[in-house]
Amino acid sequence: MNIEPIFLEPEFKDYIWGGQKLKNIFHKQVKNEECTAESWEISTNENGESKIKNGEYAGKTLTELFADLNVREAIFGTRCASLHKFPLLIKLIDANNSLSVQVHPDNKYAIKNESSFGKTEMWYILDCEPGAQIICGVKQGVTKKMLEEAMNSEKIAEYLNYIDVHKGDAIFIPSGTIHALLGKTLVAEVQQNSNVTYRVYDWGRVGKDGKPRELHIQKALDVINLEQNPQIKNIPSNSSKVSVVESKFFTTNKINVKLKFQEEISGQSFLAFNVIEGKGKLKIQNQTYEITKGDSFIIPANAKQYELQGEIELLQSHV
Repeated sequence: MNIEPIFLEPEFKDYIWGGQKLKNIFHKQVKNEECTAESWEISTNENGESKIKNGEYAGKTLTELFADLNVREAIFGTRCASLHKFPLLIKLIDANNSLSVQVHPDNKYAIKNESSFGKTEMWYILDCEPGAQIICGVKQGVTKKMLEEAMNSEKIAEYLNYIDVHKGDAIFIPSGTIHALLGKTLVAEVQQNSNVTYRVYDWGRVGKDGKPRELHIQKALDVINLEQNPQIKNIPSNSSKVSVVESKFFTTNKINVKLKFQEEISGQSFLAFNVIEGKGKLKIQNQTYEITKGDSFIIPANAKQYELQGEIELLQSHV
């Protein structure tokens, strides 16, 4: 088999809170030019699968490639060899307006009740307007009983923990954490491969059908963990490689290339990349590939080494 990067075509979502930044800033070929909320960049999720753009697997979905046991370990690594499902889902999110207040289950609850992975996630703030905030967790002293009584009413806003965010901030959101992206933020999200979301409040909005979107009060109460404190840090751009998040489900780093960056690959995991600024080149086994802001690709676990050249910033994720 050829050892080459796997460039991916995303799947777009036009949820009601989206905007035009994915088209205008990342030059995505969106289907809905007026409102695109999410670009599922690297995904095998049944709700939106990435397609391979290049090489011997061009035209296949990433799902089909992961299902091929003849190449799974070589491409995706020893840690993925026994998995029945690709472990990550990586998105770009244009929160032009606020998302619903929501919570995600852990693996145990999700497998039992949804036949799905749970959802632990990370947000990296690509851009935001001055004064931008997110919701992450609840205020000190808030109980589950207080939340239950306030859900689906404006009163719930009094109990939530609002955090100021800035470009370059990373927020780790373990399953069970009540949270929401608020408006005017552009985000890269790395998460477990799950689309299970329990809404608890939706700002009084209606969906495209004119009806309020479904809430999931009881399931949310089942999984909310009020003991988790927000984990937020600003990621510097003056180091060639810096840790963004390390968890048992995924590790994400930020790579800042000023001229050249080289790295060995262990073979334990694929490396998933999102180009978030600039343009440059990727070299694998004496082959060179042009990369630019908005590109997403996977470097196979058996590539042994890769090199990045140019003025470019990337997020790198693996299991």
